[in-house]
Amino acid sequence: MSLLMRNVTRTRLTPFAPHPGAPVELVEEEYVIPVPRDWDRAVLAGVAIGTGLLLALAVTWSTSSIGGLLALSGVWSAIAYGVAAVFDLAWILCMALEWLARFDPRKAAIPRRAGYAALGISMAAIAADGFRAGGKTGLAIGLIGAAVSLIAKGVWTLAIRHTAKPLSPIAQQYVARRQAAAGAELALAVVERQLERSRGHLNAYRQAYGTIPAETGQPYPDPDKPSGQPDSVSPTVRSAVRAAVAVSPEATPEDIVEQLARIGINTDANTVRTLSGQTVGQESDNQDSRSGAVLALAPHAPDDTITDTVRSAVRTHGDNLDAVLSAVRRVHGPNVQRETVRRLVSRVAG
Repeated sequence: MSLLMRNVTRTRLTPFAPHPGAPVELVEEEYVIPVPRDWDRAVLAGVAIGTGLLLALAVTWSTSSIGGLLALSGVWSAIAYGVAAVFDLAWILCMALEWLARFDPRKAAIPRRAGYAALGISMAAIAADGFRAGGKTGLAIGLIGAAVSLIAKGVWTLAIRHTAKPLSPIAQQYVARRQAAAGAELALAVVERQLERSRGHLNAYRQAYGTIPAETGQPYPDPDKPSGQPDSVSPTVRSAVRAAVAVSPEATPEDIVEQLARIGINTDANTVRTLSGQTVGQESDNQDSRSGAVLALAPHAPDDTITDTVRSAVRTHGDNLDAVLSAVRRVHGPNVQRETVRRLVSRVAG
């Protein structure tokens, strides 16, 4: 077998029948074919292994030298040698960041400079340990030992430059825009996750303190807001409907809609029912089940809040929750929650 070729075992489907006339089945058959050797890949793998070995030796040497120097301070040897490993790990991590940013020269420049600074500090510490141990002779040994880290970083730098293919200015802009778009999507995902967490905390807080009923999950109406009617109904329509109900208590919602249309106010029967305290599609205390007429609203001021109405109803009905709730819904609509009225009755009656 030539050094330029190697054998590779592969499989293929082959029709097979045990005897003539038997059903034919597809079975896997192994076969061997020669393929060219990928020497570039093999050499690159060897470079990676060799670079890793150089780094291991450099870290071992520098840790031994700097650890012995730090141990003179009187700290435990384990702590001294552990801290000594930081000197080389710093520039090794900077080279890893440089390799990750190999397609962005401006981004890779920062870890490259930081790596050289950390390497210089490490080499100075190794040389200082050699000088302490043997004067000028020791200094020479320290400088030679410091060169081990320099050689390891230099080899790794060459490996990074070999794998980091240069990009043209146009290609660099294209890559930068794609990276920016991906970063924006990631940032939005983080923000949305934070918003969902905040909404969950807010809902839990409201339910815990009674501002949202747990059974519906919807906020209670604000008892200090005038009227509990939908915000989409204009004040003109609201006032006109209430006036029409007061003038024509026996009129049906459809009759009131027709009356208001004659004076240029457009509304619908469902809005009339809502403003008069009825629920759409249901009979309520405001509607006569035989005639469908909307009865007159309880006396109240136009700007009364739910609290004002509860206070007035308590003076009339006492603490009878059902009677007070019926009176409040006649004024502010069927969407007023029973729990809201109960809390206000407790507050007013207390």
